Amino acid sequence: MTISAALPKRGVYTPVPTFFKKDLHTIDYDSQIEHAKFLQQNGITGLVLLGSTGENSHLTRKERIELVSTIHEELPDFPLMAGVAQNSVEDAIEEILQLKNAGAQHALVLPSSYFGASIKQQGIIDWYTEVADNASLPVLIYVYPGVSNNISIDPRTIKKLSAHPNIVGAKISHGDVSHHAIIGLDQEIAANQFITLTGLGQILLPVLVVGIQGTVDALCGAFPKIYVKLLENYDKGDLRAAAELQLVISRAEELVVKFGVVGIKKAIHFATGIGETYLGRAPLTQDVNDADWKSYNDYLLGIVSVESTL
Repeated sequence: MTISAALPKRGVYTPVPTFFKKDLHTIDYDSQIEHAKFLQQNGITGLVLLGSTGENSHLTRKERIELVSTIHEELPDFPLMAGVAQNSVEDAIEEILQLKNAGAQHALVLPSSYFGASIKQQGIIDWYTEVADNASLPVLIYVYPGVSNNISIDPRTIKKLSAHPNIVGAKISHGDVSHHAIIGLDQEIAANQFITLTGLGQILLPVLVVGIQGTVDALCGAFPKIYVKLLENYDKGDLRAAAELQLVISRAEELVVKFGVVGIKKAIHFATGIGETYLGRAPLTQDVNDADWKSYNDYLLGIVSVESTL
């Protein structure tokens, strides 16, 4: 399928959580819209809906499509990426079409992962190629071993896939800076009109230096301005100011490392007051340990303090 495979803009993207009512079942669309508007007003480049933070796997397909449609109708000019997590090529293609019709501009696609360690890199290339050949949206490769049965996508695989006209980028959600560098500094990949974003805001400044073009980071859902400012400082050449912000961000990101999706949603609720609850659908129905949370209080208050000055 030949389509206009537009690149996402360089910048800071928020993988938004899915907000639920207190029954932990009903999607809270009012809070979803309020949070999206908050992010747009504070400089975020675009949203990633239905990612890992958005509890993609806990939603029905009907809910996933309705969520994208609802945000697009309220904010038609706000760029939307939509997460896709399907094992079969056919299901991925079908869902991408429905997401396009709902208003998404790009599809962030996890690899088929059911067979885990037995999947070879050429198999990953074959799967993404077949999806991209038939996808009605431009595709970004979502590299996240933690939610895809520990599948690691080799930078050489990314390079081969970057030559596909409908594969326009990758999000790398692991901390291997070497892999970021191998992809970000490769001029052949860059010549293929390919954007690479890190999923880890705690390494944003280091990977910007090696050619990464922004981030899709969950904690910017609570503190958007500090991430946007870091990128602005880097682009101005003010590395000292960028480094000062990176330290604050990296400390606060320890909350994400420790507490995962519920911790992210709790931080967003703490910072913005948006949402009836920060808990998720089962099995993400349990609050974080209060004593553990308080042990990171200095890091949390540190980013709150800086965010309030921007």
